[in-house]
Amino acid sequence: MSNMVRSRHSVVLSISVAAALLAGCGGSQPPIGAPGAMPQGSAMAMRADRSGSWMLPEARSKDLLYVATGSAIYVLAYPGGKLLGSLNVSGNNICSDKSGDVFIPTGDYAIVEYAHGGTSPIQTLDAGDVPLGCAVDPATGNLAVTQEGSGAGEVAIFPNAKPPSTWYRDPDIYTYGLCGYDDRGDLFVDGNGTKNYLAQLPKGSSTFLNYSLPRSFDVFGGIQWDGQHIAFSNPTTDKILRLKFTRASFKVVGTTSVDGWRNGYSGHWPYVQTWLQAGTFIAQASSFAKVGLWRYPMGEKAYRVLHAFERGTENIYGVTVSVAPPR
Repeated sequence: MSNMVRSRHSVVLSISVAAALLAGCGGSQPPIGAPGAMPQGSAMAMRADRSGSWMLPEARSKDLLYVATGSAIYVLAYPGGKLLGSLNVSGNNICSDKSGDVFIPTGDYAIVEYAHGGTSPIQTLDAGDVPLGCAVDPATGNLAVTQEGSGAGEVAIFPNAKPPSTWYRDPDIYTYGLCGYDDRGDLFVDGNGTKNYLAQLPKGSSTFLNYSLPRSFDVFGGIQWDGQHIAFSNPTTDKILRLKFTRASFKVVGTTSVDGWRNGYSGHWPYVQTWLQAGTFIAQASSFAKVGLWRYPMGEKAYRVLHAFERGTENIYGVTVSVAPPR
């Protein structure tokens, strides 16, 4: 059965409108000294906007770890973990590009883009459906977004992260999970329908290639290129599989066990989005808001745990590393 492709004209909302939306949906700024609060100091010591988002000036020159907890996006120095800022926006499975821009799918049918260390959106893309996860092709800058539709989901691809998007549907997949690109521009997504699937959309193609997954993949996991293979994290078993693909099948060429990886999922939600960054696997490391750093592909116990942000959250919904642009 052929796949369905649909073009959709997405709207880039103005920054002023996006800021107003964020101000309306976000909570008030936490008090000084509270977890996730803005550090004490003069107004000149940090950049803040009217939505309640804030950032220390040093964030611009550092690699940053963005952590989505559901109530806010916390920004930590990477890999040290110092709290440098927070974004007053609710997002789940987040991603970044090679320029350091961060993309945050939100519950209001939008993908909000922030510059590295920025506090105000530089672009808001209209998803058209509820966005679930995202990935950026490092070669082209294309932004892929898995979406929850009415009756069936789809994958929207924004060329160079700009509208309009084109929608791709796989007739064997009803619900999409997360996604990731390899080094050749091929897109991989996981999903379920008639079976649990890992699907590949080859570069330049409009037709998915579907690979059946065992029953143990009953929760959607992260998908990333690790420099040699597709790394597919499986929250059900706390393992990362390294996969090699042919047109007809895939082979597991390595397995990493992650000791202490926590994921408070219930059924199929929340999705468990993780991140690989230059030999480090990044994921939730506690039943509360703590982020663990594990050596990849060795795994085992975390070599560092970061917890300088919100204490009350039980789930971390997404993490991404934004590399500081050259100055």
